[in-house]
Amino acid sequence: MTMLALTLMLATPAYTVPPGLAGVAGLQGCWRVSGQVQGKDSPSIARGQWHLGQRYFTLNLRALGSDPYEAAITYGAGEKPNAIGSVFLDTFGGLYEPSLGLGELEAGGFVQRYRFTDATYLNRFSRVGTGWRWTITEQTRDKPSSVFADYHLRPTPCRGLRFDY
Repeated sequence: MTMLALTLMLATPAYTVPPGLAGVAGLQGCWRVSGQVQGKDSPSIARGQWHLGQRYFTLNLRALGSDPYEAAITYGAGEKPNAIGSVFLDTFGGLYEPSLGLGELEAGGFVQRYRFTDATYLNRFSRVGTGWRWTITEQTRDKPSSVFADYHLRPTPCRGLRFDY
């Protein structure tokens, strides 16, 4: 290692994960997912992983039922310490403006909001024992809010789980 490289390494401050993004870290590892989407059972698996030296975190979800579904949600630090930004990509669409979520830490978890032209989808992650509850609430202007999805994530070893993404 050259003296210049060593000097640059010593001069660069260590990266510290902001509190908002650190709140997402509890999703690291593999998960068995039970729950419903629009009233239908949707057994799934999920995996959460850090990337780029803990500068962003991705949660991948894959349905195990007969309806193929996969999602990748990438979280990054927001402008304020407790803020969290995200990009939601799934089998229904790629990157388009409503897939950009903004949220923040809450007591016992975090929340993300995805604003579409006809509705806002509120994704709330709450700690439950060693797992998580993930609820997605659809909020429209002309109807009362309704539960779009309600998942329960329980930790499981990654060994033997097949992830296609």
